[in-house]
Amino acid sequence: MALVGNLRDFSLADFLYLVDRGYKTGRLTLKRADDAATLYFEKGKLVYATQYSRQERLGEMLVRIGRVNEEQRDHALQLQQGPYAGKPLGAVLVELGYISEEELKRHVRTQIEETVYRLFTWPDGEFRFDGGVLVAPEDIIINITLGVENIIMEGVRRIDEWSRIRDRIPNTEVMVKFVDQPSERAKGVNLTPDEWRVFARINGKDSLRYISERTGLGEFDVCRIIYGFMSAGLVELVKERAIPPPDAGAPVKAARPKRSLINRIIDRIRNL
Repeated sequence: MALVGNLRDFSLADFLYLVDRGYKTGRLTLKRADDAATLYFEKGKLVYATQYSRQERLGEMLVRIGRVNEEQRDHALQLQQGPYAGKPLGAVLVELGYISEEELKRHVRTQIEETVYRLFTWPDGEFRFDGGVLVAPEDIIINITLGVENIIMEGVRRIDEWSRIRDRIPNTEVMVKFVDQPSERAKGVNLTPDEWRVFARINGKDSLRYISERTGLGEFDVCRIIYGFMSAGLVELVKERAIPPPDAGAPVKAARPKRSLINRIIDRIRNL
């Protein structure tokens, strides 16, 4: 029997905690407005996640971040129709030496984690958990298992930090430019490699979301870095593009339900 409910009554963090502690296997489907997401778990571990509004093929993602070029991707796709038929694109790219298996795992892991972290910002949305349902083999890019407990901790931490960042960066469609006269605080700033990647993309024309896409960094990390640049007096906002409705992307904690409701949901998921 499937478990159904709404994130208004039972937060994603609560649900993931039960999946982790209950060693559950199954598929979690989330739906909200015109968006949806699907997460798969095996024995309490997250193995796959996709958000339909942000769905992107592996080859496109690796080309976008500059890890492989279009010729390498197309070559691998062509071989998938011949001698490598039935093999995932990631495995083909690794075998051809275009990318290492460890680097591929890192990119796929980041893609899955960022998908789940975005879902933490949903204040509501219908959910359905179907126990025992496994991810389709053709959807598996490379075998990865992620500990849910760490994802919960990071997701909650990001929600808390987002509330501070949003005071100055309302959404990822804004653009920033370098200030004409940097403040004294900007002198002697030492940048990390990720900060340099973002720094190099600032031109007053590209949105933070675009910078995130081009650097391969998550939107949270880009906004956190830009927030630091703004605090140091290095950059300032240019203007805003169309801002989504207040509840469409703002990371707000879902309201906590009464314990009696949580207890009923806990009893049901444990019996799945």
